[in-house]
Amino acid sequence: MSSSSDASTPSTASAASAAAAAPTPLKIAVTDENPVLGRTFTKAAGKFKTKSPGKSVLVLGGTGEVGREVVKHLMASGAFDKVTVFARRPIEYTGANADKLVQKPIDFENEEQLKTEFAGHTHAFSCLGTTRSKSGKDGFYKVDHDYALNAARACKEAGIEHYSIVSSAGANKASRFLYTRTKGEVDSEVLGMGFPRASVFRPAMLECHREESRAVEKLATLMLPLFKLAMPMSVAIPTSTVAWTMVSNAFAPVETPATETFSNADMLEKFQKAKK
Repeated sequence: MSSSSDASTPSTASAASAAAAAPTPLKIAVTDENPVLGRTFTKAAGKFKTKSPGKSVLVLGGTGEVGREVVKHLMASGAFDKVTVFARRPIEYTGANADKLVQKPIDFENEEQLKTEFAGHTHAFSCLGTTRSKSGKDGFYKVDHDYALNAARACKEAGIEHYSIVSSAGANKASRFLYTRTKGEVDSEVLGMGFPRASVFRPAMLECHREESRAVEKLATLMLPLFKLAMPMSVAIPTSTVAWTMVSNAFAPVETPATETFSNADMLEKFQKAKK
């Protein structure tokens, strides 16, 4: 009896430890009120599905602030036969088209695995990103530069037709600031990879409810209304608007190879025009 009890103790402890270490699932729900798609978006999604049946999409960084909104809009649209989310954190999804959602873990350092996993998809949304304060200088560069480009190259080799990536306002490969320089380097390489269509989206400050809110971000949020009064189109943008623009842009027909870059103002104008 004593022996049996002793044997079960480590097992119980290991199970508890594993449960504690497992990432908390991200809950994403699509309802009639959320996300707000609008008639322009819904009409474009319907036309896309009719004219381009059998399309499938992959999302990288689908549990981040922008990524989760992209997943939500893709699922709500019903335009793709399959939506594959590559992320370490699992998603608990409720809402329309749940049977189309596929979740897979991924190793962004294994480019052969990336190519294999990405094969068979036609569209890709890259929302990868971290911060220097969270991951350190080297960790930030590894995620936002190395992983981002590993994924982009794998998508190109896998035959992705349209590659969309979240960048940042001020992205410039010649910048003396690490963040904007890194984003600019990635943008430049992605746009030069030769995708049939490549789209770069450069939002300013992201408006959303953050699970991890840093002191600087809290201060900026408090000051945001004043900044927006002075510069309403260039200071900030809701993550839902970024996602709406990215996904609706994927529905737009393009007859020739194209590269395009959307500024913060471009995204806001596109969204506001659609609401009229």
